[in-house]
Amino acid sequence: MLRSSNLNSVINQLDVDRAVNSVGIADEQATNNNNDIVQTVAGENECSLAALQLSYGLLQIAEPPLARARGQLKELIGKQNKIYIDLSKEKYKLDCSEVAKLNEMMNDVRRYKEKLAKIKKEMQNIYQRTKVLKKRAANVATCKQRDYQRKLERQQHEESLIGNH
Repeated sequence: MLRSSNLNSVINQLDVDRAVNSVGIADEQATNNNNDIVQTVAGENECSLAALQLSYGLLQIAEPPLARARGQLKELIGKQNKIYIDLSKEKYKLDCSEVAKLNEMMNDVRRYKEKLAKIKKEMQNIYQRTKVLKKRAANVATCKQRDYQRKLERQQHEESLIGNH
């Protein structure tokens, strides 16, 4: 944040010096009635009065542009502060959006992990079922082969009985 207090302090010091000089001049003139002293004081007063008038005139010329510049500086500082605040808000939003993206990614990872666990469990179930089905199929195949074998044996037995007769 910028400040512009130096100009104010210079103007205030000039006003104080002007007031002190005018009071000092009035006191000297009232107390000193001697011509030599009055002439000396008048000469010094004319110099200091001329210097004061010159400073005052210079101040009158320079003060309006300086006041305008001070106003423009205040306006500029206000705009800079507003831009700073806006940029801070945008940075916060970006930080928040990055955090939101990170949270979203973590949620995705958790969801995919759950899906993976489900798929793994289903695959394990399918594997167990196929293992059982293969066992049953093997049993069925052996049973059919036994039945076929018995059937063949019966046929051979019947043929042998019919052939013996």
